[in-house]
Amino acid sequence: MDRTVKDLQSQIERREKTNALLSDDLSKSRDKLERLLSTIDELQASDSSNQLAAKRAERELREEREKSLRLEREVEGWKGLRVERNSVQRSGTLAALSDDGARSRRGSPAPPGRGGGGGSVSGGAEGVSLEVPAQQRSTSGRSFL
Repeated sequence: MDRTVKDLQSQIERREKTNALLSDDLSKSRDKLERLLSTIDELQASDSSNQLAAKRAERELREEREKSLRLEREVEGWKGLRVERNSVQRSGTLAALSDDGARSRRGSPAPPGRGGGGGSVSGGAEGVSLEVPAQQRSTSGRSFL
C-alpha cells in the first residue's frame, strides 16, 4: 500500500508541475496576446493618420496643379495681350507710314509731327511767328533734319 500512495503522490506532483507549466504558458500567451492587440491598435491608428495625410497631400497636389494651370493661363493671356498690342502698334505705324507716303505722292503736306513739310508756329498775344524748315526725306523714306 505504501507503493500505491507513493505512486499517487508522484502522479499528483507531475500533474501539479504540468498545471504550473500550463499556467505559466497561459500567462505568457495572454501577455503576448495583449501586446499583439496593442500593436494592432497602434497600427490601425497609424494607418488612419497615414490615410488622412495621404488625402491631405493629394488635395494639396490637386490645388497646386490648379494654381499652376491658372497661372499658365494668366501668362498666356499676358503674352496674347503683348502680341496683340505689338500688332496694333505695328499696324498703326504702317498706316502712318502709308499715309505719309500717299500724301507725299499727291503733293499734299503731311500733318505736323508726321515728318512732312515745314510749318509755322505763332506766338499768340505777342504776335511772334517762327518758321520751321521743311524736313528732307532720305531714299529710305525716313526723314531727317
